[in-house]
Order: sequence, then structure tokens, then C-alpha cells
Amino acid sequence: MAVKSGSYWVTWANTHAKNSTDVEDLRDPFKTNAKAFIEALEDAGASIAISTTFRSEDRAYLFHWCWLIGLGKIKPSEAKKKHGVDIEWDHGDDKASVAGAKEMIKGFGLAVPPNSEVAPSLYTNHKNGDAIDMAITWEGDLHVLDKKGTEHVVPFMKKVNLNKKLHRVGASYGVKKLTSDAPHWSATGH
Repeated sequence: MAVKSGSYWVTWANTHAKNSTDVEDLRDPFKTNAKAFIEALEDAGASIAISTTFRSEDRAYLFHWCWLIGLGKIKPSEAKKKHGVDIEWDHGDDKASVAGAKEMIKGFGLAVPPNSEVAPSLYTNHKNGDAIDMAITWEGDLHVLDKKGTEHVVPFMKKVNLNKKLHRVGASYGVKKLTSDAPHWSATGH
């Protein structure tokens, strides 16, 4: 029997569809590239807080649809079903359905506008170990080496999606920024 969307599904996912924050759960060559980029950032004085590396397909499904419903991008009745995740997105009342989806957005800690303008992907690079979500912070200017050993001066910007200098340093390591999602870096930039 289907269970209505809401905080139950956050608890369910934390048991049955865990999220990894361990760089070791990434796959090579992206794992090696991400480790090198993180090491260069930390050597330069940046702090890194990883929120996701590997993500299960079921968790990606829950993220995707709760974000779309909770932010009013689709009607609850438009959400697709997924085998093994017996969730009821449509509570029979749009207000209650949106409230359930918003509980999930909050419980999962999903980035919403202005930090993320797009729904978490059903086909994310996290599912195959080719993506990492991380917050990178520092004060003032960061003097960081790219993969070739060239130093770059990167000013701190609160909006990491606009920090093209940081994006170029990451890309030199094969860690590419998805500019519509503040924490997301991947092998492809998607």
C-alpha cells in the first residue's frame, strides 16, 4: 500500500537508499580527479564540506519528484511511479501534496532557488559515481594550483555558480561545474 509523500520518505531513504559522502565511493578516473582537486583546494587554504558522492537510483527518484512538486513545477498527479518506491505523490488535495513534498525537500536538505534552478536529475552522474556535491569556502583570495601546477588567484564569491576562475581550476582536474546547481561538480558538468 502506497504511503503519502512527506517526512516518512526521508527516514525511509536514509535506511533503504543511502547517500554517500565518501570520495572513495566515486569511480575512477573521476575519483582520482576529485581527490586531486580537493587536495589542491585544501593545500591553498579552502575548506571543503562534501554532502554527496554516490546516490542510489531510488534516492534520485525521490529528490527529483519532491523538488518539482514542492516548488510547484508540476502537479502531484504528473509524478511517475517507480518500482520499489511505493510513494503516493498525489494526496487528493494539491495543498497537502505540496506540503508533503516540501517536507521532503527540507528533510533531504535539497538546494532550491537561487542556489539551484533545476530539479535534481533522475539520471544524475551521482548514480554511477561520477559526481560530487560540495561546498567550498575560504576568505579573501585563494592561491590554488591547477593540474599542470600553474597558480591561479581565485577570489571568494558567495555564489559559486558565478566563480568562473574556480570552475576553470576544477576543469583542469576533470572536475566540471554544473552552474545551475551550487554544490554540484561532475565528470561531465551535468
